[in-house]
Amino acid sequence: MGYKISEAIEKYAEQIKNAKKIAMQLPDGLKTKSSEIENEIRKYSNGAEIFVLGGSNFGGCDLRDLEAEKSVADLLLHFGHANFGVQSKIKTIYLEIQSDLNIEKAVQKAAKEIKEQKIGLITTIQHIESLEKAKEILEKNGKQVFTAQPKGKSARAAQLLGCDWSAGSALKDKVDCYLYIGTGNFHPLPLAIDTDKKVYVADPELNQVRELTDFKKKILKQIAIKIEKAKSANKFGILVTTKPGQKREKLAEKIKEQIENNGKTAQILVFDTIDYNVLQNLKLDAYVNTACPRIPLDDIEAFDKPILSPPELEIVLGLRKWEEYRLDHF
Repeated sequence: MGYKISEAIEKYAEQIKNAKKIAMQLPDGLKTKSSEIENEIRKYSNGAEIFVLGGSNFGGCDLRDLEAEKSVADLLLHFGHANFGVQSKIKTIYLEIQSDLNIEKAVQKAAKEIKEQKIGLITTIQHIESLEKAKEILEKNGKQVFTAQPKGKSARAAQLLGCDWSAGSALKDKVDCYLYIGTGNFHPLPLAIDTDKKVYVADPELNQVRELTDFKKKILKQIAIKIEKAKSANKFGILVTTKPGQKREKLAEKIKEQIENNGKTAQILVFDTIDYNVLQNLKLDAYVNTACPRIPLDDIEAFDKPILSPPELEIVLGLRKWEEYRLDHF
């Protein structure tokens, strides 16, 4: 899959021209293209010093704050994500890189295969500019198409984040199903769990249409198993991250109090990026996550002990019923 990198950089030519030191924060998928991206930036810079930041770039929440501020850089280029509302000490530009995949064949397939009439249309920032074409195709096939403004951290209408699917859930009472334009099941899965409606994926990379009910059942079964296993835990580690868009210290303190009020022990563990190898050395029985809400959902198998979201901990402690299960989100 390719991305329209040159177009994104060109939009900010004037700001790049005025910078003396530029820091590039790239997600893993773009780190292999760091040299080409630097060359693109140099086309518009005025001899600026340019460097790549090491470490993660999981989303707009994972903004590098650059402790040394302007002695390190006077412009941060954060690639691949929309503005998450994180405050930065230096001027920051979010470059919303668009995918160059053609979505039309996959959406045409979806229009023919989906039997439902009223469709909620959702996607990620990488395909946001293809939504009008998707809507046009669906409507030509007799579908009613709806989009909504998100109520959480997402920046654009119809945009999903791993931790914010409100652009979809806002349509729950208006639509029969959802159609997600994009690759993978990472972003649309929470919407399938939260709304209990069918969620279809029009995957332009695989040129495939799939529906997530079976995948959702598999994940919910894994969650139920880890919750049951965690009920025998006595020593909990509460995971906190220093990433500025994910830090939830007050929640961690509340969770510690809940655990201790139930006669168990808890430690608050602070990381930048959660390190599974470090956790193995701590000899704990279970973990509770306050960092990225997707960690307990997507990384179950990466942990040697049960990894719980705050609502899942409440089920373990008897403060919530399984029938009241909900996903953690920002």
